[in-house]
Amino acid sequence: MRAILVLLALGAGAVCAGCAACASVEVPVAVPPVSKGTVRIRSFTEPSAARAVRAVGPFVFVVNTDGIERWDRDGNMLELSATHGLPSSEILRIASDSEREVLWILTPGALGRYHTDTEVYDELPAPPGDLAPKLQELRATDRIALAPAADGGVWLGTPAGLFLASDDGYTEILPDPVAALAVSSAGLVIATDSGLKLRAASGEVTPLRGDQGCAVTQVSLLLAAPRLGGDLVVGRDAQGGSRLAIGGGEVWHCFRVLPGVDFDTAALDDDGVLLMGGGLLYRLALRDHQEVRPLARDGARLSAMSGGGPDLSLAATQLALPPGAISLEVSGDHVLVGTRETGVARFGSGELRPGSWLRRGRMFVDASTLTVACAAPDNCWIATGSRSAWHWTGDRFTPGGPDEVVLAVVRDRAGFILALHRETREAQIRLSRVDSAGQWAPIPKVLITTPGKDPEVSFARYSSSGALWVGLRYREGAELRAFGVAIIDVPSGRVQLHHTRTDAELEEEARSLRPGRRAPRERDPRQVAAKMMPIPRGVVDGEIRGDAAWFATSEGVARLAAGEVKLWDENNGLRSELTRAVAVTRGNTVYVATRAGVGRFDGARWLFPPQLGFEVNDLAVTNGGQLWMATSRGIAAYDGSKVRRVDLRRGLVENQILDIAVDRYDRIWGRGPGSLTLISPTTP
Repeated sequence: MRAILVLLALGAGAVCAGCAACASVEVPVAVPPVSKGTVRIRSFTEPSAARAVRAVGPFVFVVNTDGIERWDRDGNMLELSATHGLPSSEILRIASDSEREVLWILTPGALGRYHTDTEVYDELPAPPGDLAPKLQELRATDRIALAPAADGGVWLGTPAGLFLASDDGYTEILPDPVAALAVSSAGLVIATDSGLKLRAASGEVTPLRGDQGCAVTQVSLLLAAPRLGGDLVVGRDAQGGSRLAIGGGEVWHCFRVLPGVDFDTAALDDDGVLLMGGGLLYRLALRDHQEVRPLARDGARLSAMSGGGPDLSLAATQLALPPGAISLEVSGDHVLVGTRETGVARFGSGELRPGSWLRRGRMFVDASTLTVACAAPDNCWIATGSRSAWHWTGDRFTPGGPDEVVLAVVRDRAGFILALHRETREAQIRLSRVDSAGQWAPIPKVLITTPGKDPEVSFARYSSSGALWVGLRYREGAELRAFGVAIIDVPSGRVQLHHTRTDAELEEEARSLRPGRRAPRERDPRQVAAKMMPIPRGVVDGEIRGDAAWFATSEGVARLAAGEVKLWDENNGLRSELTRAVAVTRGNTVYVATRAGVGRFDGARWLFPPQLGFEVNDLAVTNGGQLWMATSRGIAAYDGSKVRRVDLRRGLVENQILDIAVDRYDRIWGRGPGSLTLISPTTP
């Protein structure tokens, strides 16, 4: 969706991160002022669009790019797959036979049905030899129509013609390409490139001529509408005008739609037909002359093109369609709306906003963090610390990489995407490089081992020297513990661990060594510790900028420069030493998130602006110097003087935002418990 709000002037350009080599001098720079502009806010809960929604028996079926889901009345989801007999996860079309409580499912080269009473899928006999390759070549973008037949079979309209399919095989009805079908009491209404045709119960096929009252020549929607007195045809006439026709047999009545609306989908309801288009949901019904229509800025009306015919009313409903609505279904007293990015909205009786959602939330199962690495604007990899990474192609997410827990992704100086990952319940982290084709190649020798179980990555940053700095943590029972920083020299595969250790820990490690062993891992722990940089062990976030490395830790804020660490805590400037995140601008302005709000380092002391005196979960800065924050009240942005928020009212799915990241194009990514948000600047 597009939202008009205050846009923090986002800069562009690459950031050169450095290693801790010499003393650091803080030089704060002025942050550009807030300016008005437009941004595009996109929120995601699902990796792909809900292309079709159908209610059959006790279930709701949702078709997306990954396959087909079955939802029961309690909100439980079952993914139908090869385990249940489906020959493919690519679903071309579905059609419901409510009388028999059967869902017809068309996949490339196969046509079958799912019986909702027995929960069994069976497949019709294979099509004849000349038809089989044509069905195999079908794709979801082709013009395909399915409609249940009275005898228990199914009508199949394709670019190769119209067929009647049943347990007895396939019968060709028409050789013409078919765009849409509707089964009514008059017979089967067929939309072809040469116009509308009617197949009567006798089997006779006759054309429906324009002089019979139907001016629609480009059909977009076709369905039986008995409550309106016939079949409904929606589309455009030969001159491109928006038209709607109601009729049956040889008698039709056509209407102009003013202003013109491109209706995307339709569904029958108790009062008539629901039509969706232009971001609104309309109801087409017989006019109630006693009804008082409310004044509305948006809407449409019908103008009869000839005398007679039903007295119809077309009015916009008050339902607030979610952004990206693309599919529609009515189930009892519920209206179901499928979206591109946020699942299926379910409106109950009298509800103007969704009362519930059908959402699988695959991207957020066991998620613990957020990192983003982009090779191009429409070629990004996202890691949430859960199973598999997600490849963003500009319009959808697809899982990628090994079937392992992907802890972080990062882009190196040469433009390659690297990923840190491990097997489930494994204590060793490995590194892979992702090529331009999305293939993952393991980088040999790189292996990071932590104590405990289920190691995680709190941050991953490159220094100007080309070393990869990685913050580590692991689980000890139910407790999550930090484990310092690993510095990886990727070409050689060398890994160095850096963190402080107490004398008690060193003594315990020395006692645990077995006598007589001289392997590198079993050297005197004090010798190993002496070669470590004194980075606090409780690191929870880190940023490398210029010649210094900054860390948010459980003890305060630490700066590593020239091999020395300076720590700020409640005794020397911090309001709270329990820090959560740190971010550094290109001009070396340092921000830290604490329990007492966000602090800013001016080169000598920590300042806590009153505008930032709220709890923050994570921080990120843009190349232009603006600070973005993940909070329990949405995503907040700060330009040095003003704070602006993006929340539920401006396009978020949820206000609780846990992590935030900025990609190389200065786009803002935010992760909530069950959603991902992308905020992109646009040209006014």
